Amino acid sequence: MSKLVIANFKMNGSKDFIESWIKDFFAEQESANSIIVALPSPYLLTFNNRGLALSGQNVSNEDSGAFTSQLSAEMLKDCGAKYCLIGHSEARQFLTETNEIIKQKFDQLKKESLQPILCIGEPLKIKEASKTTDYLTEQLDLIDSDQENLIIAYEPIWSIGTGLIPEINDIQLAIDSIRSKFHKPIKVLYGGSVNSSNASSISDKTDIDGLLVGGASLNPKEFAKIAQLC
Repeated sequence: MSKLVIANFKMNGSKDFIESWIKDFFAEQESANSIIVALPSPYLLTFNNRGLALSGQNVSNEDSGAFTSQLSAEMLKDCGAKYCLIGHSEARQFLTETNEIIKQKFDQLKKESLQPILCIGEPLKIKEASKTTDYLTEQLDLIDSDQENLIIAYEPIWSIGTGLIPEINDIQLAIDSIRSKFHKPIKVLYGGSVNSSNASSISDKTDIDGLLVGGASLNPKEFAKIAQLC
């Protein structure tokens, strides 16, 4: 079954960089998996209809109005995005986004028929206290348990950009706890220090539905390899 493999560029890249990235990626791409690229918002319109499904990296929790610097779900849709990340740990930390705000963003995306990719994950102190499942459950309480067509990305905060990943059994335990919250089938992705050295192991030894790749996705050949191994 085809999996989702998402490249999250974060605040990286330029028009020339992305142009070169797409060329190099397609030169290497041999995966049957579904590829999504979360570009910085200024480049979504430029690289629409280039053979890649596009995702926003965040969205406003408001329809429109006096919210300088914000992007509405309608704007993302106009620029060609089909998906949007919400709840990423960096947005929770640096933009102080709460579960309530993230739920409002979820609703805004659904209203515009965009697919939210809800990111959840625990900090190191929660992991060390063996409270990961409780923490994830609290983050998921914002979503109706009868919701359909969900995509949840499990990204342990302590793993993002550190080169550390949870034990395979711990990843599976988190995935099981996430799935148990919902009455209908959902897609669960893993993210956090994913690279071509660990992608195959994570994918083969758990029942994840795909990967969310951060820093390693900026190298198009590396990302293409990850997509092949997932």
